[in-house]
Order: sequence, then C-alpha cells, then structure tokens
Amino acid sequence: MKHLLLLLLPLLVSCSNIQTKSDLDQYGQWASGLNQRNYQSTPGSIYLFVNSDCQSFIDVFGTCFDNNATAPYIIPQLPVGSTYIDPNYATPDKCAPCNSTNQFGQQTNISNRLSDTDALVTIVKFPPKAAYFGYQSYVFTALKSNYNTNIPKLRLPSPNKDRWEIFGSVGNDVNDTVVKNQMGEAWGGAVVVYISTVNSALANSIKQDAVDQGIPGDSIFIEPIGDNVKNGTDSNSDDLITLIRYAVPEDVDQGQAWLQDVDKNILVYRVTANDSTVTRYVKNEYTRRSGNFELHLEEPLNELAGILQSWFVTQGQVNASIDVMGRTTVDIDGVPRGLIGGDCIEKGTICAGDNADTSTYAHSRKFQLSTQPAFVAGVNHNRLKNASYISLSVYNIDQGQGVASSSQTNADAVGFKSGVLDDSAEAVLRELGLYNKASNELKLLLPKMYISLVSRQCNIAKQYCIDLQGTSLIPADANINVDERSYINPGTTTGANSNTMVYPRIILATEFDSK
Repeated sequence: MKHLLLLLLPLLVSCSNIQTKSDLDQYGQWASGLNQRNYQSTPGSIYLFVNSDCQSFIDVFGTCFDNNATAPYIIPQLPVGSTYIDPNYATPDKCAPCNSTNQFGQQTNISNRLSDTDALVTIVKFPPKAAYFGYQSYVFTALKSNYNTNIPKLRLPSPNKDRWEIFGSVGNDVNDTVVKNQMGEAWGGAVVVYISTVNSALANSIKQDAVDQGIPGDSIFIEPIGDNVKNGTDSNSDDLITLIRYAVPEDVDQGQAWLQDVDKNILVYRVTANDSTVTRYVKNEYTRRSGNFELHLEEPLNELAGILQSWFVTQGQVNASIDVMGRTTVDIDGVPRGLIGGDCIEKGTICAGDNADTSTYAHSRKFQLSTQPAFVAGVNHNRLKNASYISLSVYNIDQGQGVASSSQTNADAVGFKSGVLDDSAEAVLRELGLYNKASNELKLLLPKMYISLVSRQCNIAKQYCIDLQGTSLIPADANINVDERSYINPGTTTGANSNTMVYPRIILATEFDSK
C-alpha cells in the first residue's frame, strides 16, 4: 500500500492544482496572479442595465439604443487608468451609470479603449439555465474623419460632434451554444473565461498562462477584435463596449437571484502585457447563415392578417391597415450584410447593437396606439426549427426605448418551455369569434403561427396581450414600433437566414406612419 501511495502522489499533487469549472474564486486568483507573471492585471466592475435605466442614457445620448425589453444587459466596466474617456458622454458628470469604481476605489467605465497590449478578461460563473446567454463586444463610436463617403441617412452623430455612433459588433457573438460546443453544458455554475483583444499573441499567452496555472483550457474563449477596429487608448481611437445578454431563465426566481448578485458572479480585468509580441487579428468574417424554408406560409399569414383586419371593421374602424415588418439584408449565400457590425464599422453607419445570433431584426413602421389594440401576426419560427427562442419588443421609438415584451422558447432547442406564443393564433381567433373565417388550409397551418396583441387595456385575449396599461414610458402621443427577434437557429451558432423566413404583420386600427 505504501508503494502504491508513493506512485499516486505525483498524480494527486498534479490534480490538486487543477481548478474545477465551478470555482470562481480560483479563477479570480489566477487573474489577479497575472501581476506576478509579466502582466499588469487590474480589476474592473460590472454594470447591470435594466429597462428602467433607459432615461439616464436618453438624457445623454437621446436614445436607449433600441434595447431588447426581454433581457437585461450586463456590461463589463474596465478600469480607466490613463485611458482617454470622452468628456462629451462618458465621464461621471455626463453619464453617472457609465461609471463606477473597482474594489480599490479606482474609476471604471463601460466605454473602453484597448491598446495593442491590452485585453479585456471577463470571468463568468454561468447563471441558471435560460433560453440564451451571449457575450459580444462593439465599436461604440468612431471619428468622423475616418470616413469620406457621405451617407447621412444611415449615420448618427454621438454627443461628441466629431464622432459617429456606430454600435457595431466586432464579430460573431460568443453565445451559450458556442460555449456548450467547446466545454459541454455550462448552465448552473460552470466558469467561463472570455478574452477580448486585438492581439492574437497576447490572447494566446494569457490562455497558456491560465492552462499552466490549472485552468481548464476548454473553459477559455477568445473574442478576436479585427484590424478594421482603430484601437488605442487616446482620443482618436475607436471606443468599445461589451454587452452580456441573459434572456428568459427557466426559473425566473433563480435567474433574478443570479442577476442581483451579478457582481459576485462576474469578474472583470484589464490585463496588459509588460512585454508582448503584437500580432493583429484580421477583420472578422461573420458565420454564413442557414435556415428552414418558411416562404410557403407567406400567403396563409396574409390571410390571417386580413381576418384580423376584418375584426377592426366590425368594431367600426374602417381605416384598419396592415404593415409587413421590414428586414435587414442577407446575401443569397447566407452572408449577413447591412445591419451587421463589419459593414457599419467600415462605412461609419449606425448598427444599433447588432447581434448575429438573431435572424436580424424584423421591425415595423412607427404608429400611435389608439384605444384599440394592435395585433402582431407572425410565423412561429420555433415550430419551423429556425429559432431557439423568439422575443417581441415594444418600443417608444422616438427614444429608442424598449418598454415591454413577450417571448416564446423552443423546448426542443433549449430544454424547457416558456411563453405564450405557442398555439396563440388559433386561440386568439377562437376568442374573437374569427376562427370560422379561416380557410381549411389556414386552420391546418395555425399551429405554425402566432398572434400577440399590444394594448393599453388588455381586455380581450388577455393571455396573449402585451399590456402597456399604467406605463408612463409610452405616453398617448408617443410613436411606437415592434421588433421581432428570433435567436439561434438550432444546430448552428447564429440566427437563421432571413431569406428563408417570413416576417410578421402588424394590424392596426388606423394608418401607419408613411415615413
């Protein structure tokens, strides 16, 4: 036995140095210990953005950036140090929520700049199971002088008159599907490390250091920032922002508890190499999208919209109208274009926090909501296996402010069912006495569709109604629009190809704004 213990001793010592995937403190000790190994590692902080925070950002930027009302945003705040912070919108006197302090009382900020030898290292103890978790960095603003072409309709000035607001993704999102594909199931406490940097040599050296210190390599994910980003720490550099999205937890109470302790569940560091080779990443290419065919549902969906329009006529609303939601561009081969970060960064146009994990946003024209509800009639992309979950967001569009939402998960994709869109089309038609108006073909296809209502007074089809009653966020004269987001085509790591999909109709008692 003594000889057996002697043989096993080296193995036991080796195993004692390997940290478990659920031990956040051990990962934090590794990150802090980088200071002893030819790096400077300074902790940052975390900002949890919820819908009620919008006004603080509207006061500074004039918009809430079309936030998804279904999900809060978790924003890493990097330590500022000697990094330039734009006094027009990022300093504490301009944007209090943008700023915080780390454990040493040092200033941190959601707007960050990275030099060639800097990395944002974010360590996450994964939350309870949900429909979606994503990690994505963006170019927030860029100098106007970087761009020569004149396309004013697609450009948005920032509070700094010399800079355009871009809010364009630097590449693909590192979402929970990407994490699962590399390390297995992470929900419920596994620890994941994200490294965001322009320098591949630095990213690789930080990862190797982690592995040398016993951190499992499959828990480390590198987010490359390509050479289309004008990085640096001075006033001429692009400034960046990183968003973590956590949407539709299976257990709402457990999800909320994780969010309330988010500063204990996520650690943030600026890691700077004292001496590093610099090898820039090239511009990121976005994953080609695929999707299942939905176009055979176009005419049945038009029929459904027409039936809902006829309901308004019976209510005396003879001007009832239908709007087909617009879409952004995807090439015939599935390459996303237009409202995608790489294009926006190249052209200096506004991307509004694009996310390749959706099929790109379906968006209605703006309208004003009367005492009558608005109907949203769409294809249930979950049932067509084009989405893992769908969200509908209602906006006060003049302020880019998401104020209310509805959603539906695909139980086959995410492992649980949540939401009210499944089977809603038939249920709403029956409740309104309209079911018999549907053709036999439409009746057979109704399980593949949904109906949602948007109303200030949800007194019909209440179960399927997004209730705006009592909110001051959408006053009576406010312009409204609705977006549909459909996240993660099952079996892939991105949203589906919108060329294969049918986008929703909005049916309204009055006319839509023509602009």
